[in-house]
Amino acid sequence: MKSTELIRLFALDTSFIESQNFLAGTLLRNLGDMGRKNYIKIYITDIVYREVLSRFTKRLLEEESKILSVKKTIESHIRVLKNFEDYAAYFTLPELDRAKLIEQFKKDFDEWISYADVKILPTKGHTIEKVMNDYFEGNPPFGSAKKKSEFPDAFSFYALDQYFKMGKKNCYFVTFDTDFDDVLSKYVIPIKDIGGKLDSINRASELRFGILKLIEDTYLSSKSRLEQDAKTYFSMYLEEEANSKTEIRGMAIDHIDSFEVSDFKFDRYNIVQTDEFGAQLQCGAMVPYMIKLILKDENHTPHLNKSDFGYMGIEYSPYVIQAEKAIDFYVTIDLYLQTGKARAQLSDAVSPTSIDILDDWDYNFFLNQ
Repeated sequence: MKSTELIRLFALDTSFIESQNFLAGTLLRNLGDMGRKNYIKIYITDIVYREVLSRFTKRLLEEESKILSVKKTIESHIRVLKNFEDYAAYFTLPELDRAKLIEQFKKDFDEWISYADVKILPTKGHTIEKVMNDYFEGNPPFGSAKKKSEFPDAFSFYALDQYFKMGKKNCYFVTFDTDFDDVLSKYVIPIKDIGGKLDSINRASELRFGILKLIEDTYLSSKSRLEQDAKTYFSMYLEEEANSKTEIRGMAIDHIDSFEVSDFKFDRYNIVQTDEFGAQLQCGAMVPYMIKLILKDENHTPHLNKSDFGYMGIEYSPYVIQAEKAIDFYVTIDLYLQTGKARAQLSDAVSPTSIDILDDWDYNFFLNQ
């Protein structure tokens, strides 16, 4: 293989698919479209296939319990709305048909695999000697702790390595599992940022069709407006998320006093999908924000000190969170090739990893103001 030749083979790990919220993820849908157009080839092992179904079931069970909690909260604390027929739906949320949803997801997952022309690699028949040696020697993905939970991942990776070794081809292994960071393979290359790889492939493809410059010019001319739209989008998300929180580290939140999202710039963009009608861009940014909470200090938490904070013995205390999160914003560019014009608009936003807006708890930020 020439060093300048793009790698167009992608093996997906369970951690990546789950991070995409399974089939709802923008990047996973883009991958499927590119697989269908033969821009890339996608692989998963039979272990990953089963793990995805298992993780979906587990997540569904977890979120079903959250739904029940929300229903109980509505029933207990928003009783006044029962006076209005228009709001009756709040109190009659349908029960989840868990079995039906699991069956439907499997059907949808199988259809996506067929649509994207995904090849499922079998792991049956592979010797366990190499995997067992890695376990006892503390090699990735087991590590020095020799985590037995990594056996499925180890067999899955070994099957990938053997498959691409036989074909003498290189493949990107898309995973958020840090246990693979130090894994050694001549053929399988672990990556976390798939957007940049898709960008290179799409740029190489679109050079032939002459629309790359139109995409780039449209993005650059719209960048300032898109950044403001992204700020508004995240501000709405931040307000909604903050108002949905009821406690932080066991301390009850009385209300949100204020919040603010500071200006930010897109620090990169990747072309992650193209077709005859347009393109989709992944625009990354570090988004700084501040939330001021008013905490209801009912228990006068003993690990907080009056001399430090000046609020012990007082029922309400202000608490400020200042944080910065990596967010991927998605921009859709509609192309009108007959007129040579294009339009860019914000379409979605996700965190590359899970985001909790209150996870930056630090007592040093607890302000007595």
